[in-house]
Amino acid sequence: MTQLAVVLLGFSLLAACSDGGSSSRPVAQPEVEQPAEPVDPNLIVIEAGEGFQTRLIEALIGAEPGHVIELPAGEFDLDTALGIDVDNVTLRGQGLEQTVLNFGTQTSGGESLRVTSNNVLLEDFAVVDPPSDGIKFKFSNGVTMRRIRVEWTCGACEENGAYGLYPVQTENVLIEDSIVIGASDAGVYVGQSDKIIVRRNTVSFNVAGIEIENSTNSEVYDNTAVDNTGGILVFDLPNLSREGARTRVYNNVVRGNNTPNFAPEGNIVGVVPTGTGMLIMAFSDVQVFDNVIEDNQSAAIVIVHYDISGFTTDDPNYDGAPRRVYISNNQYANNGYEPADLATDVAGLFTGPGGIPQIVYDGIGEAGSPFAEEDRICINEDESVTRGVIFGPNGTEVGSEFFNCAHASLPEVVLDTPDEILEGEKPLTQEEIAALCTPQGNGPNFEALEVNCPSLEGYNLFSDALEPRRAPNSGIAYDLITPLFTDYAEKYRFIYIPEGKQAAYSSRDSLDFPVGTIIAKTFTMPNDFLNESAGEVIIETRLLLHRKDGWATLPYTWREDGTGADLTLAGGTRSLTWIHSDGSTRSTDYVIPDANSCKTCHNATRPETGSGRNMETVIIPIGPKARFLNMDNVYAGKRANQLEYMWEQDVLVGLPADLDSIDTVPAWDDPAADLEARAKGYLDINCAHCHTPDGFASNSGLSLEYWREVDTAYGICKQPVAAGSGSGGLKNDIVPGDADASITVYRMDSNEPDVRMPEIGRSLVHDEGVALIREWVNSLSGGCE
Repeated sequence: MTQLAVVLLGFSLLAACSDGGSSSRPVAQPEVEQPAEPVDPNLIVIEAGEGFQTRLIEALIGAEPGHVIELPAGEFDLDTALGIDVDNVTLRGQGLEQTVLNFGTQTSGGESLRVTSNNVLLEDFAVVDPPSDGIKFKFSNGVTMRRIRVEWTCGACEENGAYGLYPVQTENVLIEDSIVIGASDAGVYVGQSDKIIVRRNTVSFNVAGIEIENSTNSEVYDNTAVDNTGGILVFDLPNLSREGARTRVYNNVVRGNNTPNFAPEGNIVGVVPTGTGMLIMAFSDVQVFDNVIEDNQSAAIVIVHYDISGFTTDDPNYDGAPRRVYISNNQYANNGYEPADLATDVAGLFTGPGGIPQIVYDGIGEAGSPFAEEDRICINEDESVTRGVIFGPNGTEVGSEFFNCAHASLPEVVLDTPDEILEGEKPLTQEEIAALCTPQGNGPNFEALEVNCPSLEGYNLFSDALEPRRAPNSGIAYDLITPLFTDYAEKYRFIYIPEGKQAAYSSRDSLDFPVGTIIAKTFTMPNDFLNESAGEVIIETRLLLHRKDGWATLPYTWREDGTGADLTLAGGTRSLTWIHSDGSTRSTDYVIPDANSCKTCHNATRPETGSGRNMETVIIPIGPKARFLNMDNVYAGKRANQLEYMWEQDVLVGLPADLDSIDTVPAWDDPAADLEARAKGYLDINCAHCHTPDGFASNSGLSLEYWREVDTAYGICKQPVAAGSGSGGLKNDIVPGDADASITVYRMDSNEPDVRMPEIGRSLVHDEGVALIREWVNSLSGGCE
């Protein structure tokens, strides 16, 4: 190669390596495959579209600790209540305006979303037009509601549900950045709870914007309460499980709370005067500071004794006087300019210039003698802020001297940090579940106890898998003297206890069944109550299984062709028609409850095992109590007492030798039996599973077990705590001699979702049962003052 050729070749190579020039050509790069985004195994996305409600219910029921259930944007109509009973679960939407759950057509259940487990987070969705309460937490430790909206679109209407956000008997509560509009009792209500933070919420057009009731260690700050009847309430009421103490209310805007009171008659918040900024009743250790309180027509702050409500109490441990209240450094403007309701009467007592003071204290608790220094009501505000006492040492007076004191600051509330979520055992595969649910032998399939078999026959409970009314495989049939009413359905009940195990007798509670027990109850509807030969429709079979970690509830729906019963965790309905015992033709859409609804009635709270402090929610049987079981049944063609038969079969221990010593209910429909005993037995089986100190309605303070005295706690002249519109404008649960004035009778005789009691488990009114309770109430004497 010549020297010139070499030079030319070098120039050409340089040109080829250059990054400029129009003749350059890019070098193709090999495609790099992008890694797929990792799938979060705990994220369950509920898509919009057909079957949304069923898919959501199934996800909630099937949730495991650590699951995040994500809702789509959009508005979704639901006709049944939702429930969460699994710890460490998150339910979230796309925003409180973007994801809307509309319960305007809800026909079953009480509150629209019920949570009974720990460390549950709800965020970024709305609950609209719930027929009763919006979101209720009960017995939960670790409650978080963030960016939630609950709204009744009617506005301030008496028929609205009572509570928007409603944690009760809970611990470690955080409610933040949420909105509640239209509650007929309280928008944000926290009751009988401990360690509470309520912050940055907006509440409007409720009777009470925010209410802290019978709770300890609460902080309410950075909220906006406008256009309610009363902005912020701090109450302590009698006959409840916890006494209220230690609440700090600060940095809130409480403005223009002048919406006329629309609480149903008989509710305690019905006494709140229209135009009340803050109301403190009977509470101890309350500090109110750095708030803006303006444009409330009756008063800025009212501090009162329980007696001013007009209600009475027989609670011997209750102190209705507020104590250790300290109010300081708030901003006030234009309060008390047009007192309304009870405040009108109070204003008439302040005859001096200026009318009703901005801060009013009734002084009832000190009428006999003044409080000790450490219990005084203290106010440290600018002298321009008027303050007055109604029943002071010198009568009604305005001035600062009475309130010239101070209290040390209450400690900041710090919520407990939830424990790390423990990894659960690896779920069984469908193949493993199918293997367990394939019975071996002729006895009950106790091997399948820990799993949910897709069909009832997987447990092998009956010698004929298609006949659940007789011939149980090693099971014991039982009946109840007075049964629970379920739309007139007949019931066939059986208990299966593993060989070598025994239940323990209890004089008051359900028999204490061992782990491994299965209780089966099949519901049927006779075609003709006047003609047994007309047969009956088999509707459902409900199972209670005593697993290692407690009782589980499983509903099975029978196919209409009778070829088996399938697991229906989300419940369902069945249209039924029959000839009733009075000869009339009746029909109903019978409701088969979802698995979570079963737990509403079967839930109870108790101290955790090994702990004297923490509480846990457990499932328990309802019916098999000695007082309902102490009767004869037929076994192998011979009559025998049911309890004695269980003892003879060596599945029951501790049974008294004298069966007559058992406090036994009479049959509810036996006219020869004592009327009150019949009524109490009926209320026990139909109501006391919730209305008991450890039941789901324990916050009502109403207890209806058969063995209880008929007194205030039983409902006699008792004012409702949380009935909402369910009170029907009536003032007492039971008014002796006047069934028409009794809330208990009113609710039993209603089928409205936000009124009826029991609130689930029936779609019809039990006319004969209502007649019994009506007759008993009318037989009582005394009335209510």
